[in-house]
Amino acid sequence: MIQSLTVRNIALIDELNIDFVKGLNVLSGETGAGKSIIVDSMNLLLGERADRELIRSGQEKAHVEAALYIDSNAFSDFFMENELDADDELIISRDLSITGKNVCRVNGVVVSLSTLKALMDRIVDLHGQHEHQSLLYAKNHLSFIDNYGGEKIKTLVLRISELYESLISKQKLLAGIGGDEKERARDAELLAFQVQEIEEAQLSKGEEDALREEREKLNHAQAIMQALSAGYAELYMGGDEGGSALSLIQDVIRQLSQVSMYDEAYGKLLERIQESAFILEECAHDLRDFSENVFFDEQRQIEIEERIEQIGALKRKYGNTEEEVLAFCEKARERLERLQNAEEEADRLTAEIQKLQDALYTEYTTLSEARRKAAEKLERQVRKELADLGMPGADFEARFAPLPGREASPWKKSGIDEVEFYLSTNEGEPLRPLSKIASGGEISRVMLAFKNISAGLDDISTLIFDEIDTGISGKMALVVSEKMASIARLRQVICVTHLPQIAAMADANFLIRKYAEEGATHTTVARLTEEEATDEIARLAGGIETASSRKYAGDLRRNAREIKKALDG
Repeated sequence: MIQSLTVRNIALIDELNIDFVKGLNVLSGETGAGKSIIVDSMNLLLGERADRELIRSGQEKAHVEAALYIDSNAFSDFFMENELDADDELIISRDLSITGKNVCRVNGVVVSLSTLKALMDRIVDLHGQHEHQSLLYAKNHLSFIDNYGGEKIKTLVLRISELYESLISKQKLLAGIGGDEKERARDAELLAFQVQEIEEAQLSKGEEDALREEREKLNHAQAIMQALSAGYAELYMGGDEGGSALSLIQDVIRQLSQVSMYDEAYGKLLERIQESAFILEECAHDLRDFSENVFFDEQRQIEIEERIEQIGALKRKYGNTEEEVLAFCEKARERLERLQNAEEEADRLTAEIQKLQDALYTEYTTLSEARRKAAEKLERQVRKELADLGMPGADFEARFAPLPGREASPWKKSGIDEVEFYLSTNEGEPLRPLSKIASGGEISRVMLAFKNISAGLDDISTLIFDEIDTGISGKMALVVSEKMASIARLRQVICVTHLPQIAAMADANFLIRKYAEEGATHTTVARLTEEEATDEIARLAGGIETASSRKYAGDLRRNAREIKKALDG
């Protein structure tokens, strides 16, 4: 329920605070006093679209906030999904700016407008002459029947949900092994080809890099051979103009050998040069060997190009590297083995799926029968409620679409019924979809009938009615007020009205006033005392306060207390 409402800088409102009570809260006031502003503020908190024109003239920002009390356990899924702390005390706020900035918060945490709406749709239901109500949408009619049907339907829906989850699980397992027989055969053929192609290639890790290196050598064989041969000649053989590098070093060794005994340093230097000579001699032999093994092989070059192209083709199909291609092959081999052994498992799962679908369809038909029986009972109760509300010729019907056959049946978690409410408001008129009702007075009474029936059936804790009493007066106004009081025993009701009968039935009366001060117009809301409430009821009854209007107001008030006493048992 809504505990309090705070509004700042909305239309004619500077700032106001309203503390609502648990039962029937009635707001009234002169025409144009600003009753619609309160409803507009409520709509902002319900996640409806905001118009910057709502911001009070001369102000940059507007703020609306409500404190609510809820059963947090009933909203655990919402809090978990939106990463919010669950709390029975809920603070909802919304800030508007003339720049277009729009900030919504739940317990201080910024949320999207859609998130705010999703939450408030489960807590508050607002109905006005031009507002769509949850029961006007055909998509909600089935859930209304389910709630109305009670535990029997709830048990059937739970059973269907369990069977549906089992069906989905089995279907996933079947899909995991390749679907139907033809599909598995196609997959197995493709996998066998892929495994064979990779295995026959005898691919090895790092092979492509080694081939590219060998190709480079072949492409530059002549230059490599000339460089190696020249190096060998310079080190070992020498040229026409002088001796080889090794012969020159040997000369140095001979010269140092003759003086090495005169100084230890000369001897060490000699040893180092001798070591260098040994190393250079080995290098000369290596150069000779390398040069003798370098040659251009055209056939080998063709083989390398073909192998590189083959490896490239495999990589384009199966991975970016040899490692990835080999890993793909291993997985494909494992998958192929599972498919080859899957026939028996697939047959078993297919049989289980068939059995689950048969069971589900049986439950669908059982649930559909239960829903239709609940709908028949609902139809009778709606007709009775409408008759009480001055529509004795009204007819109401819950129309179900034909149930699809077993083979054409979709598989859904909560049944496959489709239903829409139809209504005829006058005897002899054709039934039309509930959403097509045009008269404000008829909508008001139809919605009130539904609300009286649904009180206690769903989780909506607060109902807001914005002048739904349009077109109602006299004795019918008293009947409507009794219905309101009946609903308010189970739900919090906030009602904007101009009818004295409804105002008299209130558990708390609030007066909306408009006044001018220093060139500006302001709207305020104040809770009325018992005496002030009687005065307001008198004003609603007669327009002006007279002894007779006050007596009538007092009579209405006493009658309302007797009715509420009887409702409270």
